[in-house]
Amino acid sequence: MIYLSSQSRWLALVMASLLAGIALSSAPTARADTAADTSSAKSAAEEAGAAGAADQATEIIITGTRRRDRTVADSSAPIDVIPGSDLATQPSSNMLDALTNLVPSFVVGQNPISDASSFVRSPSLRGLPADEMLVMLNGKRMNRSALVQVYQGGETELAFGSQGPDLASIPAISVKSLEVLRDGASAQYGSDAIAGVLNYQFRTESSGLQVMGRYGEYFPGSQWSNDGKDRLLAANFGLPLSSEGFANFSLEYARNDQTVRNVTRPSALAFAEAYPDLAPGLPHYPGPVQQWGTPPSESFKGLLNGGVTLSNNDQLYFLVNYAHIDTNESFNYRLPVHVGSDPAKGGIPFAPNPAFNDIFLTPCTSNLTGCPNGGFIQDNNTFNFASVYPSGFTPRFYGTTNQMFANLGYKGTTSYGMTYDLSGTFAQNSLAVSLRNTLNPSLGPTSPTSFDDGKFQQQETTFNFDVTYPWTVAAFASPVSVAAGLEWHDELYAQFLGDQPSYAQGPYTVQPLYTCSAGACTPALDASGKQIVATQATASNGYGGISSSVDASQHNSAVYLDLEADVLKNLTIGIAGRYEDFSSFGSTTNGKLSLRWAVTDWLALRGTASTGFHAPTPGQSNVQTLSTTFVPGTANQVQIGTYPVTSSIAQFYGAVPLKPEKSKNLSAGIVLTPIERMLLTIDGYKIKVTDRIGISQQFTVTEADIAQLPALRYVGAGGTVQYFTNGFDTDTRGIDVVGTYPFRIGPGTLATTVAYNYNKTTVPNYNPTVISQSRIVDIMHYAPNDRVNLGLEYRVGPFAARLQQNYYGTWRDENDYPGQLFGAKWTTDLDLSYKVWRDITLAIGGRNITNTFPDKIANSSANTVYSTTGGLIDGQVYPRTGGPFGFNGAFYYVRFDAKFFSP
Repeated sequence: MIYLSSQSRWLALVMASLLAGIALSSAPTARADTAADTSSAKSAAEEAGAAGAADQATEIIITGTRRRDRTVADSSAPIDVIPGSDLATQPSSNMLDALTNLVPSFVVGQNPISDASSFVRSPSLRGLPADEMLVMLNGKRMNRSALVQVYQGGETELAFGSQGPDLASIPAISVKSLEVLRDGASAQYGSDAIAGVLNYQFRTESSGLQVMGRYGEYFPGSQWSNDGKDRLLAANFGLPLSSEGFANFSLEYARNDQTVRNVTRPSALAFAEAYPDLAPGLPHYPGPVQQWGTPPSESFKGLLNGGVTLSNNDQLYFLVNYAHIDTNESFNYRLPVHVGSDPAKGGIPFAPNPAFNDIFLTPCTSNLTGCPNGGFIQDNNTFNFASVYPSGFTPRFYGTTNQMFANLGYKGTTSYGMTYDLSGTFAQNSLAVSLRNTLNPSLGPTSPTSFDDGKFQQQETTFNFDVTYPWTVAAFASPVSVAAGLEWHDELYAQFLGDQPSYAQGPYTVQPLYTCSAGACTPALDASGKQIVATQATASNGYGGISSSVDASQHNSAVYLDLEADVLKNLTIGIAGRYEDFSSFGSTTNGKLSLRWAVTDWLALRGTASTGFHAPTPGQSNVQTLSTTFVPGTANQVQIGTYPVTSSIAQFYGAVPLKPEKSKNLSAGIVLTPIERMLLTIDGYKIKVTDRIGISQQFTVTEADIAQLPALRYVGAGGTVQYFTNGFDTDTRGIDVVGTYPFRIGPGTLATTVAYNYNKTTVPNYNPTVISQSRIVDIMHYAPNDRVNLGLEYRVGPFAARLQQNYYGTWRDENDYPGQLFGAKWTTDLDLSYKVWRDITLAIGGRNITNTFPDKIANSSANTVYSTTGGLIDGQVYPRTGGPFGFNGAFYYVRFDAKFFSP
């Protein structure tokens, strides 16, 4: 049974009743109008490039079922079909942001300063991480990104530790439709299909050319200047292959600039006041010394979808997707000297970054008594990086993502009516990272200021063989759809070394100091009588280069059986089972039962029960990174090392091999079609996941630990170590309400869509050394528990107006802003388009035209808001995550869409 708060159940029922009441009250007129105007309404939708929300009830689906006669309305599981035109006209070139606008339970952070997580943003569906959401391209499993999400911040709390696909690599103009299955499907598709399935279907036109362009920028109001210029140019064209085939090409180029939604640091203001001659050398002067905002990026994406029908009516098909994305982000500012006074710390000066500690250059030599090799003389022969960066520095982190997906298949039908499909997929994703405007303190004067930090790579090979057969059973109202198949899947995860200075432990890493006079030396002592040992951080400052190459693999094979039939005229039953064996941990068996009972012509009940799993990836078991971060609310810098569970460092702190996550999914729903072309669905769900894969607590490295395990010197005393482990369970419960209906208003048609999602995840069992209380709060509340999307599209002749209202309930980011509840907000999007000539359309529009921002960060014991700047010590004004809708403000754009040589 699904348990919901009384407020959420009330809101869901009110929305459902309201939509049904409006439709039923206009039923007689609607039936007459619909009968008379079906042709004109449908042609308008087709003119927009998709069937549209109004026709969703009769949209044929292929996700979640092996039958070819299922529609959205008669599916046993809740499923949405999003037309490709809705994705292509979203005012964002990033698929992640487009889905956030269209799917209420889909959430992704802005990730402004999040290490490599800014380059591959990991989304969440129904509060669950990206690797518990299966993504398919033309029904074939999409590969994972090369990035394992090891950065912890509010924006990554829901996806912390996950390794999911990079949806940003898909050009929106290539999509014919997107089917979003809101149900568990591991018994049908294998690992990861716990939260749901996203299945992209791509365009198949064999002729015609479409060109689309968009230009826009943000207008955030008086506090900040206009910024974030966004440019998009995309094209789609089709060519015939022989007389019975097609090749459909999609190309997209996009570029967006940096946005800035913060103030400068109070320490930077103090530095500019103390050293006015050096102030122009501050990073990004005269703006903030670091930049909290959307990072700049440039991308090229291409997709080829094609197929040929052979003389025997069999089909050869293929799909190729390529993407190249360059992104860079600001890191935190490094202050070079003591300046000013910090009111949050009783007026003591702002402290310099440890990278500006003095380095002693005179080594001990054999002709000095009492000064052993490895020691240094405490004298005036020193070096300080202030000579390189006299105004301090802000590292800039660069990431280049390359994605390649290629699928080739052959399918046909035998003379006995059995269909078969044999296919192979090869895919590879890589992320190369580098740093500029930084240093390796341990190298001293010889340190470079730019570093190649290495590359992560994920490679996957998959072979599938599927068959279906309509087995006639006299007692049943329809043939039994018998589907069976085999799958072999291989994953390779690799890390490639950065250049040597990016990970080097230079000669100044540890410096025992001595004072010398007349050739005799004694240890330099501190006030407590202990020898002074100067230390310098190793590796490139901000993000340590990859110091150990990784080459890890995992393969698995699977067999499945899927049966579905109309047992009675009004009762559909489906049963699916899948056995899968993995080289890394053994085998797993999963099953699914689905039912749909058509009570009347306009009312149906449906439900599913299934088990599922997510297999630990080679990346999760073998990733190794070292990054520099700051303790939230402070300027304290620490090094965080993430190590493989098989490494000596991880095992020193108790690591054990990973095992798969397991799930149990239940859903139950009502489907209402009281009048023609109206669809209203209400579905409740419960998802229980055990043995969730997370990242352990951060173990602080001590000098005693280093003495026992010298490999820890790379992290350094005071740094921390973490590793992947199974450590907690989650219980997700929610409800989805979706309604669509087209109204005839005056000379035009108004298509309406209402989507409401209530979702809440709890953590009933957990290991406190794996998951903190703050993360538990974020798992429950980072994604708003209540979301509403209301879409209105009015079309009359060549004119179309689209209005979307988005409601985001309250939310929390306990990791960064403990105790603060961020308020609920509404945002408004508007798009106005006009077909100026034949198939040439011009449009203007805006996202968040009300210029809504999330609540500002509140002053608290954990986060001090400085009166001199109005921001935190690092300049933050709004929450770093951007909240569920971002902190950039209003975005306005112009768009053109031209079609030529259409069939």
